[in-house]
Amino acid sequence: MALYKDKRTGMWYVSYTDPSGRRVRKSLETKNRNVAAIKEGEYLTRRKASDSVRVPLDVFLIRYRAFLAATRKPGTVRYFELGLKKLQAFKPGIQFLDEITPGVLDDCAITLKSKIKGPLAPGLNRAVRAVKTAMRQAEFWDLIPPQNWRKVSRFKESKGRVEFHTPQEIKQILKIFNADWQLVVLLGCRAGLRRGEMAVLKWKDIDFANNQIYVAPNKTEKHRYVPMVADLRTALLTAKKRADKNKEFVVNVGEERDSPYFLSAYYLKATKDKLSFKCGLHKLRHTFASHLVQAGVDLYRVSKLLGHSSIKMTEIYAHLAPADLRASVDKLPSIK
Repeated sequence: MALYKDKRTGMWYVSYTDPSGRRVRKSLETKNRNVAAIKEGEYLTRRKASDSVRVPLDVFLIRYRAFLAATRKPGTVRYFELGLKKLQAFKPGIQFLDEITPGVLDDCAITLKSKIKGPLAPGLNRAVRAVKTAMRQAEFWDLIPPQNWRKVSRFKESKGRVEFHTPQEIKQILKIFNADWQLVVLLGCRAGLRRGEMAVLKWKDIDFANNQIYVAPNKTEKHRYVPMVADLRTALLTAKKRADKNKEFVVNVGEERDSPYFLSAYYLKATKDKLSFKCGLHKLRHTFASHLVQAGVDLYRVSKLLGHSSIKMTEIYAHLAPADLRASVDKLPSIK
């Protein structure tokens, strides 16, 4: 273990090599040499203690789950619990935190991937990443020595063409639902709302004066405004007139406000035997984006309407604008 001073900031750091051979440096958060020396000794003591005292997995999980509940969204919690469940099924009998190593997690991930047909692996990647994040938090709490979690496999995710509905299919979907569920369909295919955004949408978020919907921060921690197209505005006005004044939520098709999953489950069940094509609640959001791109709206604006954190996420719809790409190529100068 070495103590050194950062020339640029003046801060003192402690540097050491972890058991996996990775070089680690930790800020001692002081510019005073004497204070740094004291903190170095305290840090060394904590490291030796963490090396000698094995932390039971159950004890860590109590602390980490409380940490997740206070700092993370439900989706993150679900992926951690899924990853933990898969890991415990792969390696039964884990009692201590230090039994979870990069090698064990990697073996688990590879085994799970071998059971997946095709190249799709987004759920597996997220679950494995959630477990890695938990172990890095354990390192931060000095419960285990630092290890090289970057070595854990990450699998290629398919970026094939997205499925979306044609206008004719949307008309068929609307016919099989009552007014309340028709509103859910329109919020998806005419405003691009996610399942979770539909579930928490409130009447105060509907700005009829400016003809737009305020979508509160959800997945990307960023809010956005989505202009209302005429048919969606009409449906919202109708729903507003018949809405119970005591209910603040726009979507009132169930009472399970603790989770938006009931929307997807009911939607799949209701459409499965009544329609000849595949349906899914998120497919409505894909439909919104796909129709915009087909109409000539550029990916940057589509990205903003969808609330994507990066335009790279919106590029999955790029293939839907072939005419626009041909027009761009036609602008090349003649070489004759």
